[in-house]
This record gives sequence, structure tokens and C-alpha cells, in this order.
Amino acid sequence: MIRPMVDFKSLSSNQRFALSVFVPLLYFFPLAVAYFFPKNFGFGYSAFVPVFLGIGGMGTGIWIWGMVSLGKSLAVLPGSEVLKTQGIYRFFRHPIYVGINLTLFGLLAACGSVFGMVYMAVVVVPLNLYRAREEEKALLEKFGDSYREYRKKTLF
Repeated sequence: MIRPMVDFKSLSSNQRFALSVFVPLLYFFPLAVAYFFPKNFGFGYSAFVPVFLGIGGMGTGIWIWGMVSLGKSLAVLPGSEVLKTQGIYRFFRHPIYVGINLTLFGLLAACGSVFGMVYMAVVVVPLNLYRAREEEKALLEKFGDSYREYRKKTLF
């Protein structure tokens, strides 16, 4: 897999702003498609819809808890002044990405959106993995051994 190497520090403020708008839109897009296009709720198994909605709700909770735990440190692009290890960050290094994936999976599966599930597998999951890797590099560079120790105690 070819990974683009982007030095986020060298981006202009306009480029950083554009990424801050564009990246969240990538998460919204499959939900809009699932909402406006025909649905096959639970992929034809309506009994699964509440389970999928539960997964989506759990993901939303994790996502929100991650954002609240970050507070003013929340940013779309990697980099941080403080190593967050409290709140949900006691358990996950990247709870927002975990939450995004669970939320989208749950909602798209509840709608029975094949397009959404494919989009998620091809765009959202690789994007989150890439973003997590870039964040890990930035945090390792900034916090070194403290971050290595923290990584050993937490899940993705």
C-alpha cells in the first residue's frame, strides 16, 4: 500500500482548514447516501436492526466521550500539547476513531446499506487507520517513552 507522507506542520492555515472540513464530510457522506437511497433494513433481517442500532449508539457514546475527554485538545489534524490518559483514553488511544467506526457500522448495517458498508471498508476504516498512525508518530515524537508506556496499557 502506498502511503502519502504529509507533513501536517507545513500546511498553510487554509489547507489545514480545508482538511478540517473535508475529513468530517467523508464520515457524513455514507450516512447521507443511506438516508436518501432505498433501504433493506438489517439486510432483510429486521430482528437485527435493534442490535445494529445498539452498536451505533454505543459507538456514538464512545465517540462523544472521546471528544469530551480531549476537550480543547480536539483537532482534526495530528499533534497535541498534552498526552491525554484520562476518561476513555484510559482504555483506548483512539476512541474517536473506534466510535466513528462503530457508529457508522451500526447505522449503515441497520439501514442495510451495501454502498455504505463498502464505502466504510474502502474509505472510512483505511482513513482512520492512516490518521491513527500519523497521530501515533506525532505523539511518539513529542512524548517518547511516556507514550510508549501508555501504548502498552491501552487498546487501539
